[in-house]
Amino acid sequence: MDSFRHLKARKLFWITFSVSLLVALVYASIGFDEKGMSVFFGWKHFENPIVREGRPEAADFYVKIFTDLIVRFWLAWVALGLALVSTAGIFPDFIAEGSIGIPLSKPVGRLRLFLMKFTGALLFVALQVGVFTAAVFLAIGFRVGEWNFTVFWAVPLVTFIFALLFSVAVFLGVWTRSTLFSLLGAIAVWVISWFVHLMEDGLYAVAYTAPRSGISVDMKTGETRKTDEEQETASGMAKAHAALEAAGSPLPKTRDCTMYLSRLIKMKERDSLLSGISLDEAMAGRLRDPREREAQNEAAKRHSAWYVFGTSSIFAAVMLSLAAWIFCRRDY
Repeated sequence: MDSFRHLKARKLFWITFSVSLLVALVYASIGFDEKGMSVFFGWKHFENPIVREGRPEAADFYVKIFTDLIVRFWLAWVALGLALVSTAGIFPDFIAEGSIGIPLSKPVGRLRLFLMKFTGALLFVALQVGVFTAAVFLAIGFRVGEWNFTVFWAVPLVTFIFALLFSVAVFLGVWTRSTLFSLLGAIAVWVISWFVHLMEDGLYAVAYTAPRSGISVDMKTGETRKTDEEQETASGMAKAHAALEAAGSPLPKTRDCTMYLSRLIKMKERDSLLSGISLDEAMAGRLRDPREREAQNEAAKRHSAWYVFGTSSIFAAVMLSLAAWIFCRRDY
């Protein structure tokens, strides 16, 4: 309750909450007709031979906007960044001189107090994403006629991503008692992790996805050539990918967690042409050949749930354990 009152008092909480509702309203304004799609409740229309009313691609496209655009950029970047700014000072303020004495004088164990404070801070993201996802659920239901409860996987998933980053902020905040240092440290880990896994994804595409799609890449000139046969994987690229994947294993998988949402959201069984293609290609009406789509789908599902969530949980557990040890043993 103390964490909840703390968050309510922050103006940034209400600003983020309002902007989230605005984004949800824009999402709900997307509609479909016999010629294509429209935005802002029919104000702007786009002709598209694939994504239009009555086709299974319309429903897939609508969900893809949520998973590939809104979750990946708004919830997983902007909203989480604002959440970190709002919550980075919770522990430094809590353990400041004159503030920590009263909570410690109560008959509550330090470890329990630490864990409750950490869990309470997760309310910021859980409430934001919960309301936003409920609006998305209603929009999908009314727009394409599918009441899909699997979209609510976004709530625990985005909250989990925030917990990974917040664990770094908590450790640095308890260790240094500095809000600024804890915020900058969490952002640094976030950016480093995102960049490493982005590079790993790119190397995998060059080393495995492209050859399986029949695309050969000249590493000296950068030129690509399309063939009708599957190409062999270059040993050098395979080793480089394996090394980078090993280097990124101990880091939190914030990017992979976000992309995993598309695997958790289950749509109706239907023959949709949008399987395995990007949102940009769907909007442009371009389709890949079946072999390339199969290779892309295989690449998207190459990481197991253990690799994405298990190793990330270990990272967060280590950060929280160190922070809890300092919190419990320090003489305030």
